[in-house]
Amino acid sequence: MIDSRQRRKAVGAFPTPPEIVRAVVAETLAAPLARASWRADGSPRLRILDPAVGDGRFLVECARVLAAAAAARGFHPAAARRAIVARVLVGVDRDAAACAAARAALGEGADVRQGEALLDGVVDAGAFDAVVGNPPYVRAVTLKRADPDLWARLRGALAATSYKEWDLYGAFLERALAWARPDGDVGLVVPSRWLTGAFAARLRARLAGSVRKIVDFGAEQRFPGATTYTALVYLRRGSAELAFERGGATGRIPAARLGAAPWVLGTDVVERLRAVGPPLGEVARIAKGAGTNADPVFLLERRGDGFFSAALGCRVDVEPEAVVPCVRGRDVGEGTLALRRWALYPYDGDRLLPPDELRTRFPLAAAVLLRCRALLEAREGGRFRGPTFYRWGRPQNLRWLLDREPKIVVPDAARTPRAAIDAEGRLAIDTAYAIRPTGAVPLARLYAALRSPLVMEWLGAVGIPLRGGYVRLKTAYLASLPVP
Repeated sequence: MIDSRQRRKAVGAFPTPPEIVRAVVAETLAAPLARASWRADGSPRLRILDPAVGDGRFLVECARVLAAAAAARGFHPAAARRAIVARVLVGVDRDAAACAAARAALGEGADVRQGEALLDGVVDAGAFDAVVGNPPYVRAVTLKRADPDLWARLRGALAATSYKEWDLYGAFLERALAWARPDGDVGLVVPSRWLTGAFAARLRARLAGSVRKIVDFGAEQRFPGATTYTALVYLRRGSAELAFERGGATGRIPAARLGAAPWVLGTDVVERLRAVGPPLGEVARIAKGAGTNADPVFLLERRGDGFFSAALGCRVDVEPEAVVPCVRGRDVGEGTLALRRWALYPYDGDRLLPPDELRTRFPLAAAVLLRCRALLEAREGGRFRGPTFYRWGRPQNLRWLLDREPKIVVPDAARTPRAAIDAEGRLAIDTAYAIRPTGAVPLARLYAALRSPLVMEWLGAVGIPLRGGYVRLKTAYLASLPVP
């Protein structure tokens, strides 16, 4: 049985807190309402869309704000609200139950349509003075499993859906501009990841010059029952600059400086630190660790002269040549690197061993993997079914990571500058990143930079702050780190 939270997560739907609804509606409707003319029934000559209406709370707030404006002009508020619901507001949602809830909340005459707003023919382009809402957050890999038809129709159709692991909310951000009139306003609640993530580079380029304001809540959790890093994004074509609020600070960035590169909100700190030296990405290679997608199976703990398997809950015997020492993010200290796990490694370099060769070279290791076959084949909805069920989920950078040339290892998230030098060719697992210089800057200098307070100050400015004071040390943020 899937509980309600799991179902909401699967479709990317979590109710928006009332204070955020009020803030988005007030900001988005201010300009359209100021220029609107009024009909005799008390409704403004406006059209307002919520393309993922859910229970209707954004449109209910729109109705309240517009009815109050009508009352201030001498109209009867109840009669004006009925006219506003019937003539101004449009809601769309794929879910029939959500549509019914929205209609009930809005009242008689509500224009709430069941359908997918992102597909052609459901919502008219260029027809709305304002677009508001909280679109679903669904990553491409999840959407492909849950709705392969929608995934196939969206993939590559938009800038937001044409690169790496895109997310459904990006498609709503991009399409919202098309739904709005040339002078229309958009206000959407979305995760802040798109501001800096590599997957959203083309979306940022598409929206540059159309984002007028962003309120980034950073690590502040605004959605009960869900861990989200939320931003309020306001769009209007032809915006000359981007105004932002982040962590109590405010600022403005000229639209001409925005493009596909990560959008960094916090320009004073960033500009001061940029002068320190070249970015790390220009003087070093940064590689994310390899991913197994089943660490309890592949990562073994040394027990005496054998190993302990968390997946099987017992001691197992494997050939010493069938394992490699590995390091996870939690193993990286401040200058120290703990060796707690060995990775069961069915590869020769980066070549996956075929089943017959695996059984011949490493019969004990092959037997352990066979005992875990059901678990391994269940990964990612069955993508690993078949004779090579034992392959890793993300076998990236294997040769480079195992090379014994010294490298620096950092965790993927930290509260203090944590980095250590590995000179033994340990395999970084995907909660860690590995860094090697590519030019004249020596390893020792990179190591010193990565252990300095500068790292946390920089990542706090350019990255997404996490709960508990943590910051991400992912490639997109590390690559821009100034190296003295």
